[in-house]
Amino acid sequence: MENINPKLEKTLNYMTFGALLVLAIGLVTSMSILALSHILIIIPSLYFLPKVNYKNISGSTWALVALTATIILSVVFNQDIAVHGYKAVGKSKYFLFGILMIFPFSWYFTFIANEKKIKILLYAFCIATTAATLAGIGAMYTNYNVLMMKIVNPDRNGGTFGMLMNYAHNLIYFQIILLGLVLYKKRVVNYINSHFLIIIFSINLLGLYMTYTRGAWLGFLAAAPFYFFKKNNLKKFFSILGILAILGVGVYHFSGKSMIRPQSDVQRISQWQAAMYAYKERPVLGYGYLNFENYSQVIKLRYNLRELKFVGHAHNNFFEMLASTGSIGFLAFVVWLIFWFVEMFKRDDIIGRIGVPFIICFIVGGLTQSTISLGINLFFVMAAFALSQVKKDYFQVKI
Repeated sequence: MENINPKLEKTLNYMTFGALLVLAIGLVTSMSILALSHILIIIPSLYFLPKVNYKNISGSTWALVALTATIILSVVFNQDIAVHGYKAVGKSKYFLFGILMIFPFSWYFTFIANEKKIKILLYAFCIATTAATLAGIGAMYTNYNVLMMKIVNPDRNGGTFGMLMNYAHNLIYFQIILLGLVLYKKRVVNYINSHFLIIIFSINLLGLYMTYTRGAWLGFLAAAPFYFFKKNNLKKFFSILGILAILGVGVYHFSGKSMIRPQSDVQRISQWQAAMYAYKERPVLGYGYLNFENYSQVIKLRYNLRELKFVGHAHNNFFEMLASTGSIGFLAFVVWLIFWFVEMFKRDDIIGRIGVPFIICFIVGGLTQSTISLGINLFFVMAAFALSQVKKDYFQVKI
């Protein structure tokens, strides 16, 4: 049996907590900040990797390994059409870190983390996100974002991100987690003040509304009732689902032109159609990860589709995986989601109870945005996945 050298343990402790703190501060504020989390966590990840008992690794983790491998293969075997060569292979790092982070996080929260450290992480998460939201709202009225320190001209709340859609989707991930903390406030009372949680949730709910991002709103509204998706709460589940559906339709029409954008609908449908044609052309491994967006216009021209000037990713995670990684990648993606959902549903702790709505939020929100191909969204999803896999019995040696 092996013990960690005290000096090494201290270093691993600082680096892992540092990575967690960077994630807490940066997930809804800054892509630049988040890059530091990968730098900090790589040494702890590599240290614990050979100490893992692979028999105890979850099915969802193995499915994510398969998805990561397929993403890499889709690039390698599509070099005949790859616009940027093997560059997209490097983007598989988001998925890879989603796997690697599991083990240092498991070690940290099992053996090292205390009440004070968890408090710091939760308060940093809430304060940083809310600061970004307030800065984004303020920019709508003053044309100046105080956190970005530059003049902007937004008509929708984009926080401190350069891309509105990326911000909106990370904000719904934040909000669905916060909703869980509010609902289960008695379980987290030692870590964060419940009145503070409600205030933070309310501010960011307003911020989410002011993004006027329909797909993000749909993801949040569809996911929230899943906090009651248990056999003894099915009546409440369907009641809340119905109420939120009515509320969502009401808000949608009340918002007028801010939310009702028929042209945007047509543009997305054109991307979905192009993605399906891409899949039909290359059904095994698709066009290669991140390569569909380089060919979407060409495909539209080839099949006489509409919206030739609207190009890029598929604006749907499932269509994106079909177009870019083919049947193999699509299957791995779906299996990963199913395994992850089942694992969270079987748990009755705070992680499992928040995990189920989070997955639904990711799935439904990803019906109108390719969050599976955008680094800033993948940072959040992979961090959430790694944290949801935290458990003591991953290690085959004494830690």
